[in-house]
Amino acid sequence: MNTKSKKIAHEIAPLSLVQSAWTRLKSLSLSAQFLIAASLIVFGLMTGVSLFVAAQVEKAARNAAGSAGGVRLQTLVAPLLERAEDGEFRFDEKFQANVSSLIGTGPPGQRIINIKIWSADGRQVYPPDASGEPLLFDELEQALAGRTIVSRTTVAKHAYTDEEEAQSLLEVYSPLVRSSEGVVLLAGEIYEESEVLERQIAETRQTSMAGVFLLSVPMLSMLYLVVRRGAQLIEQQRRTLKESLRNAIELSVENNQLRLLADNARTEAGKLNERILDQIGADLHDGSVQLLTLLKLRLSDLVTPRPDVSPEMRDALTKILDLVGSVLDEVRNLSAGLVLPELEHATIDEALQLATKRYLEITGRETVLTGGAGTDLRIPDLSICLYRFVLEGLMNSYRHAHGNSHMVRCSFKRGRLFVAVVDIGQRPVLSSKREVQRARLGKVSQKRRVRTFGGRVRYFPRRNGSFVVASLPIGNVD
Repeated sequence: MNTKSKKIAHEIAPLSLVQSAWTRLKSLSLSAQFLIAASLIVFGLMTGVSLFVAAQVEKAARNAAGSAGGVRLQTLVAPLLERAEDGEFRFDEKFQANVSSLIGTGPPGQRIINIKIWSADGRQVYPPDASGEPLLFDELEQALAGRTIVSRTTVAKHAYTDEEEAQSLLEVYSPLVRSSEGVVLLAGEIYEESEVLERQIAETRQTSMAGVFLLSVPMLSMLYLVVRRGAQLIEQQRRTLKESLRNAIELSVENNQLRLLADNARTEAGKLNERILDQIGADLHDGSVQLLTLLKLRLSDLVTPRPDVSPEMRDALTKILDLVGSVLDEVRNLSAGLVLPELEHATIDEALQLATKRYLEITGRETVLTGGAGTDLRIPDLSICLYRFVLEGLMNSYRHAHGNSHMVRCSFKRGRLFVAVVDIGQRPVLSSKREVQRARLGKVSQKRRVRTFGGRVRYFPRRNGSFVVASLPIGNVD
């Protein structure tokens, strides 16, 4: 394994461990997950609180130690300072001997280890610094400003001996001598042992941690019992929901089967309806049309000039012949509209073209056909349905909006076929109640015809005309 592979494996290993732990955590019960999460959160918060309390106690103890160190400087060191005739402070052998006698005094764990004195310009005047260079740092500046500051020798501020750094002594900076105006002339630095302070802080930290633990365990136990009871209730409800879901799925499957049966039955009813209309047209053509044709021929013979027929009778027979011819034309047109043998093997696009062609033959008006199904769909019963829908829509527009221009649009989108019959011009106006009733019946028949194939019909009247749209699911038609 090369170096790059080892690096990748080293990076993937922690990730796989995290994923494995997360998978195991998700496999646990809700109450166990809550116990783990709540333990981490509560103990984390409580630990933070205990550390905060310990920090506050440590701060208070250090302030108390600083105050005690300042008092020591004022009571033990300040009285030893004397001034020469020129006003300067004397740090002679007597002063050094008196200060040296203070080293090591104090209670165990709080003994004085060393004492230093700083002038207002930052020079270490006792013990005298060999360099004699002024050194101003933050703690000294605050002491010269009149405040008492506590620090440790582990924090580098100036030169320390190896013994001072190793012992981690407590150092207190405090004003030592002030002028009559209150200006600090000398600042003292006293080094003390910090064993007592560290022991107090450690005891406070342990006590706070123990108190936090004793408070957290009962609280977590009570919360766990509550969550466990809720988890059991949720698990019971989950089982009930699963059972309900299974029953709902079974009912949904049955409903889908029934819906498919109903769709198939509706489609078959539509096919049967078209076949019945075809049979009615055939019966009209073979029966009534032939009888009316025979009657028309017989009347034609009678209206020819004959001696046995008077002019008045011939005029009456001529009127009857015209009426029979009109009735014959209507029945023949009706029969031709019901019997559609040319649509038996026609595609949907061809059926729409035949509808517009038939409209041209009946009315002499041309119609614009745009779009198409886009595929070679051959569904005879559906082709007949759309043929009747388009032709009836065009005829209704012709009757009620004679001066409008007519258009047929066809499109296929997302498994649905959309066929629209549009007239543009003026808004259709129905002149009588009979026309209104006839238009209503036409709309009902169109809706029923399209609905049998699982489709829908919508009408949109407008100020400059109207249009009707049929939407059919092609994928569900067999």
